[in-house]
Amino acid sequence: GALTVPAAAGNSKRQIKFINDFKTTGLHAIPSYAIRLAEVFQEEGIDPTSTSLTTLIIGAEPHTDEQRKKIERMLGVKAYNCFGMTEMNGPGVAFECLEQNGMHLWEDCYYVEIIDPDTLKPVPVGETGELVLTTLDRDMMPLIRYRTRDLTRILPGECPCGRTHIRIDRIKGRSDDMFIIKGVNIFPMQVEKILMQFPQLGSNY
Repeated sequence: GALTVPAAAGNSKRQIKFINDFKTTGLHAIPSYAIRLAEVFQEEGIDPTSTSLTTLIIGAEPHTDEQRKKIERMLGVKAYNCFGMTEMNGPGVAFECLEQNGMHLWEDCYYVEIIDPDTLKPVPVGETGELVLTTLDRDMMPLIRYRTRDLTRILPGECPCGRTHIRIDRIKGRSDDMFIIKGVNIFPMQVEKILMQFPQLGSNY
């Protein structure tokens, strides 16, 4: 099996040393820290695209496709989305495949619903709503129709990879993050998507 190095966040110079010493090929990080790591590589005079890294798994915070592409460009890797929650055994609820077109949800472990966060009624496939999960393989502490507050949608159609598990889209934000301006629902992710179009802007705002 693969050697796993639990490094945590922070102390980026040490992370870079681990990557160089162990010839690390894969990294699991939150998107904002992946960008910070690329910046520290550059500060240390190292081309981040010249390392042994080939694969990055990102999750634990909402991000746009523009941010993902920026990470891939800065680190010279392919970045794949994942979704998980502490309440649901950590980052193991849904993962993206090589197609990078939605995260396959482990339907043998979780039953998924997408609901309208206001009416609590199910929304049609393809429409964005709040992700609700029910655990199917827990004996001691099952979670029944657990409201995650995370906003996503079930992607219609089959994935070209051939897997048949339901795919969910990347997390768009949280139902409690929304604010209303002149009757229009606005999420922080929408603002980020616009900001990411300007390369002269930094990654922290």
